[in-house]
This record gives sequence, C-alpha cells and structure tokens, in this order.
Amino acid sequence: MDVRQIRDFVAVVRCSSFAAASRDLHVSQPGLGYQIKQLEQELQVRLLQRHARGVSLTDAGITFMDHAQTILAAINDAKLAMASLANDDRQEVSIGLSPSAAPVLGPLLLGAQARHNLKLRLREAFSAELHDAVLRGTLDFAVGLPPPPPLKAHFLYHEPLYLIGPTGEAADIALADAVRFPLVMGLKGHTPRQALEETAAARGLKVHVTQEVEIGSLRRALVMRENVYTVAAYSLFAEEIDKGLLGARRIIDPEIAHKVNAIHASGLPAGLVNKLVPLVRDAVALAPLGHKRVDLACVAAE
Repeated sequence: MDVRQIRDFVAVVRCSSFAAASRDLHVSQPGLGYQIKQLEQELQVRLLQRHARGVSLTDAGITFMDHAQTILAAINDAKLAMASLANDDRQEVSIGLSPSAAPVLGPLLLGAQARHNLKLRLREAFSAELHDAVLRGTLDFAVGLPPPPPLKAHFLYHEPLYLIGPTGEAADIALADAVRFPLVMGLKGHTPRQALEETAAARGLKVHVTQEVEIGSLRRALVMRENVYTVAAYSLFAEEIDKGLLGARRIIDPEIAHKVNAIHASGLPAGLVNKLVPLVRDAVALAPLGHKRVDLACVAAE
C-alpha cells in the first residue's frame, strides 16, 4: 500500500465514479482502476461496489475510508510543518532555567520570542547542571545561581527564601521562628536547604526537617495536601500562592537570598548577548517573584 493508492481510493469515493476521478487526478481510467485493484488485493477485502451509476462503498470500504482520510490529513500536516520550518528564519537559541525560574520565566520568554525573532528551546535543570551545559556548549544561555569562571554572569535579581505552607499569616518571619516548623526539604546539599541549614547553624539554630524529598513535584504535593511546610523560593509556588491555596512568609533576621544571574560562555556573540539579556530582564520585571529586589538603575548601568 502506498500514498498514491490511498489518494486514488479517496478520489474515486468523493467523485462517485472512476471516470470523474480520473479527470480530477489527470490519470487514465484503466490506470486508476489498476491502483484500486492492487489496494483491494493487498487488503484482501472489496472496498468499492461498482454499478451503473458509478461506485459505492462496501462495509469494508466505509471503515477504510476513515483511515484513508486520516492518513492523508496527517501527510498534509507533515508537509505544512516542514514548509513552516523551511521558511522559518528565526534564530534558534537554547536556554536553561533553574527550577525556581522555570515556572515563572519560561512562559514569559516563550511569549516574547517571536517579537525578538527568536526560536527558544527551554530546558529545566539545577544550576550546577546548567553551568556544565553552558561550558560544554549544549546550552547557549542559562538563568541560575552565579557560575564559576570562565562563564560570564549578568545579575538579574535576588531570590529570598520563604516559609511556604498552609494559608494564614502573611507577615515576614524571623529565621529563629521559621526553623521550628516541620519542614519537607530537598536532600542535603540541595541549594535552598544548604543555605538554610548553614545560616541557622551560624545562629546556633537547628532546622526541623521531617521529610527529605528529591522530587520537586512530590514536595509540592506534600505541602499542598499534608499541611506541612517547606522553605523555597517564592516563584516555585507562585501559582498556588496567588490563588490563595498556600501562604508565603519571607524569612528575615537574617534574610537568606541567592543571586540569580543570566549566564553564558565568553564566546557567545555580543549581538546575541545584547538580545538575550534584555529579553530575560523584561521577563523578570513581569514575573511573580515575591519581594523582588532588582536595582533597575544598577541593571541599566551594566
């Protein structure tokens, strides 16, 4: 069975006769009849009933017609997709986003890509993985924690940690009070947990971790359903907080915050850097990041 046989079959059915279909397809009537006969022999069923007024579908023909139309539509869709790719002159750029940045910056970046004549390929990973991918050249650009040399970094915003859990009081909370809550956290060495535990230890405080969860989606489910708390960036739970499903209290005394940066290799063309950094900063300005502390004057002066 080939596409021509399927096309010829559909044409005969739609025209209700071999003669009309042969004129429509610009092929000989005997040749058209041969194609349909070959198709019926391969399928081992009779598809068309020939009569004086033309042709009609058999029961098998009715079933096959549905499949034939689906196949031809899929082929047409594939052709259109390839034509779109062939005519797409947008510059393709791969950008990695840290887990806290991905849910809030990702949709904004994708929404703005067409205006900047870019085609963005987004990937989510922890900052260490993003740094490695940029170094190896598998990512062009990334948004995450400060990278090691020789990667280049452009400061975007401070990302303070929040006590996130059941809705309730929204006021800031001192670290000494926050660590008394039962916490669901990532594994030891996970950046937010490490920062929380190191800061607490420096104050002579102990963090009360009741459950270690490596999978971010599972941690979210536990916080949502089990009436427990976690310490994380606001942006990780921005949608649930904005809907009133969870509460968020910024940890202070002291505040624990990370610097989030736009990251790229030193060899990335200056023209592309000058396009991507403003693109990301525009997204940051619109993103629900909680108490954003972006010094726009300093940013503009970089």
